[in-house]
Amino acid sequence: MELLEAIRGRYTADAFGEEAPPRDVIELLIECAVWAPNHQLTEPWTFHVVAGQAREEMGQVLVEWLKGTHPSTPDQEALDQASRTAMRSPVMIAVGQTVDPEGEAVRDLEDYAACCAAVQNLMLAAHAEGLVTKWGTGRTSRNSALKEFLGLTERDRIVGYIFLGYPAEEPPSDRERTPPKISWQGL
Repeated sequence: MELLEAIRGRYTADAFGEEAPPRDVIELLIECAVWAPNHQLTEPWTFHVVAGQAREEMGQVLVEWLKGTHPSTPDQEALDQASRTAMRSPVMIAVGQTVDPEGEAVRDLEDYAACCAAVQNLMLAAHAEGLVTKWGTGRTSRNSALKEFLGLTERDRIVGYIFLGYPAEEPPSDRERTPPKISWQGL
């Protein structure tokens, strides 16, 4: 697959098949991720692959967290949805950012951008390998229980959860993007 075809063809999946990609393919995707640009070669990313039974364990961590964050007991539907989150795809890769202990704001921003670029590389490589992805963020990205489950420290950041698998349905055919906003100076 050519690069421009991969960029234009990659899409966010809503449905995943049940078969998990092989470990060597997942390793290839992560290798592609770490070739992302990163200022001063800080390589701030970490990758946490969650598959098989570990997805159910992660779902239970989410349920317990949800119970603890609500002033009243959440309804069963919310708890069921939380437990299914990690089961959305056969493999989930949590991308973490090791946050510099010095707390320098500029470096933190540069490292976050590098992690986001790594995610894009991973998702493009997945598409080239015939896989589909979904990049999830939100409240669970700031969840200390999930950080602990994944082996991250409290100060580390979860940049996102990359749900990964084979497509369960045909890719959308009517995708479009609005024209880019471009300002030209001197060309």
